[in-house]
Amino acid sequence: MARAGVGFALLYVVVALATATVSSRPVLPLFDGFAPPTPYAWVNPPAELAAGNVPPPPVERQFSLGPAGAPASNAATDDAQAIVSLVDGSVPPSPSDTSLAVRLVPVDPGTLGSLPPGLRAVSNAYRVELRYLPSMTPVARLAAKGTIALTAADTGDRLLHSVDGQVWVEMAFRRYGNDHGLFGELDTAGWFLVASSTAAQASTGNGGGVQKGVLLALLFVLTVVGAVLVVRLPSPVPAPVPGRRVSPSHSKAKPRKRPGR
Repeated sequence: MARAGVGFALLYVVVALATATVSSRPVLPLFDGFAPPTPYAWVNPPAELAAGNVPPPPVERQFSLGPAGAPASNAATDDAQAIVSLVDGSVPPSPSDTSLAVRLVPVDPGTLGSLPPGLRAVSNAYRVELRYLPSMTPVARLAAKGTIALTAADTGDRLLHSVDGQVWVEMAFRRYGNDHGLFGELDTAGWFLVASSTAAQASTGNGGGVQKGVLLALLFVLTVVGAVLVVRLPSPVPAPVPGRRVSPSHSKAKPRKRPGR
């Protein structure tokens, strides 16, 4: 049992290091399954991913308008690749309308305007549409800022927004989740996407792959050495139980012979 405990502890440490190395995130593995992460759903996937790609559909969520306008609410795609969150008062009331429609439409970035130099898209572009119902009047600007969150197929270090789908500007953002997620403030409708800069691409390119390969090789050596040490550990000797007589066959001391017998 002692050997098994040491072995499992060593295995956990190695897997934790391997997980952090491969994923580039300082996380510890949770032994709740070995299912791979869900593949990113592309509108126009890279050639090597086209066979198994499932194009993401658009989604629309509707929220009732009250005296103060739209309530705090979330609208998300079914695959959670795009999430829009509104706060109370983000959309003011409209006298002739009863509800707000939030529509999220995935778009191939290649059909839109060129990204700034040195950037490449690592997610779909998502068009966010906000309209009053039933008038279909668009909401040009939010009265109170909400948030938009996007996941990506690869590590990105830019969150971009375009009002017309042609000219892109960078947004302030924060990271979230384990799927290369970025989120930022939302104050207007338009197109949004996650992009990767030249620096980010270099850190995850061939040089990063070689570094990960060396680290994984070292982890493999540590695993082998640890396994050998565990196997060579001496078996634990059970401690004597108080009050139990030790049989002569287990005693190292031989009984003395009395003279004359």
